[in-house]
Amino acid sequence: MTDNAHTDTTAPELAQQGTIEHLNPNLLEIGDNVRDAAELTKEFISSIAENGVLVPITGVRSADNPEVVRIRNGQRRTLAAREVGLATVPVYVLPSASADASEDVIGRVVHQIVTNDQARALTDVQRAKGIQQMIDAGMSVTKVAKKLSVHKDTVKAAHAAASSQAALEYLDSTQISLTEAAALVEFENNPAAMQRLVNVAGTGRFEYTVEQLRIEAASAEALAKEAQKWAERGYTALDSRPSSWDATIVPLNHLVRIDAEGTEAEATEESVTDPAHWAVLLYETTMLVDKATGELVDEDDVDWRSQDEDDAVPEDGLRHANTVEDRDVFNAEYFCLEYAAAGLAIAQRRARQYFPATATGEAHGDDTDAEQAEAQARAEADAQAEADKRERGKVLALNKLGSAAIIVRREFITKLLTRKTAPKGSVGFVADALARDAYMLTGLHADDTAAELLGLKENQPVRTLTKGLDASADARAQVILLGMVLGALEARTGKDAWRNPGIIGGTASWARNVTGGDYLKFLVSQGYTLSPVEEVITGARTSDQVYDEYLAEAQAA
Repeated sequence: MTDNAHTDTTAPELAQQGTIEHLNPNLLEIGDNVRDAAELTKEFISSIAENGVLVPITGVRSADNPEVVRIRNGQRRTLAAREVGLATVPVYVLPSASADASEDVIGRVVHQIVTNDQARALTDVQRAKGIQQMIDAGMSVTKVAKKLSVHKDTVKAAHAAASSQAALEYLDSTQISLTEAAALVEFENNPAAMQRLVNVAGTGRFEYTVEQLRIEAASAEALAKEAQKWAERGYTALDSRPSSWDATIVPLNHLVRIDAEGTEAEATEESVTDPAHWAVLLYETTMLVDKATGELVDEDDVDWRSQDEDDAVPEDGLRHANTVEDRDVFNAEYFCLEYAAAGLAIAQRRARQYFPATATGEAHGDDTDAEQAEAQARAEADAQAEADKRERGKVLALNKLGSAAIIVRREFITKLLTRKTAPKGSVGFVADALARDAYMLTGLHADDTAAELLGLKENQPVRTLTKGLDASADARAQVILLGMVLGALEARTGKDAWRNPGIIGGTASWARNVTGGDYLKFLVSQGYTLSPVEEVITGARTSDQVYDEYLAEAQAA
């Protein structure tokens, strides 16, 4: 079969030949352009000032006046060169293409559209690797930032991201930013943590999740160190709760001592004598301790009416509330590995669960009313114990989430207070807050927290900023006043503020004044994104909902 297809072997028409010339940008004529707004950015102008024009501008020499070169592509480079005062710029000068005006317009538009549409920007991965090459070649972060006309934080982020293959892969395959990719590096040995960050990338919860993961990592490290201490003492440290009703690993509260007369006595921690017979399950909890010594303190020994009042005198026999604090500690739950060797026995009331095949009597027929009542009481006690354990776990978990939220929230407020003028809606908020709670500025740590949020160094009071303010400084003075109010409210909003969502502060007397919800809703109006635990404070969610979500994330990890 003969192939009659015709192959066009005609050589393409050669493009016009131009010449490279170095011309004064002020003498170049900027004519019509498809890009009708040059939009010179600060970074672009800085780049031209630092590096000059690296890619030659394209121009066409006028057929009527050879001294006139009209810009076809490169108006932004030309304008920036003029602004920074470059003496010359490289120009690829083409001869006039056509005397026909329509043909000239068509040629110009084709040139301008094609050169822009067919340009392909660097990917973030390529940019990060390129920056890393500059640093590897000996250039400092500061010099790289200056040369590329980018912020130093961008260079630092690229440097960090380039050090991790996992971060680069996420940067290449997902919609995360260079800064977010840099944050992943800290968790590159924890794939589940990295995935949690990727899941919230591009949202206001990214920074919060970073802080949450840091706190979780610190807790895990502290737990590992505590477990090591117990292991060195001869105990078996458990990673998770054992299965129920396993006679080879029995909880201490299921065991008894039996005296010579056969009477059972509940086993206590005093029964834990030989570590070889015992395993421990460590759990973190929050306990009230002495601030100075770390010793445990009974809540009943504290005069809570003295809270937030440094000068208050506690009632006789009680201690000042400001001398104690909640602190996270590790407690041990004991499990016996060899109860017989430890001189113990499984309590008779538990025998049916541990040894169902040998238990005497049927489940219903032989049980007396007293036994049934006792079993019911035990079941209720066990259920209450589980509920109490869940509540302790919830308090610990949500307090940690609260600590993470404080870090992110204060960073947001600090940035907000760098403004020269007070943000929209803030003056009304300040007026309303002070009208409802005139004493808030005198609260404990109010001034210190405000000073921190306003960027002052440690031990510098807020009045440092107000010295020398004149009549023209009203705008900045409003920002400072906003900082004082936010500082007072922030000082009251501790990690456990979620426990009393309708109150901000330590006592119910604040309930009729500015609440935590009022405070956080104002921040939301300024662009802040609430974390889940902060949504409890505003009433958008319940503490149990947030805790269940926390447990689900922990289980998935």
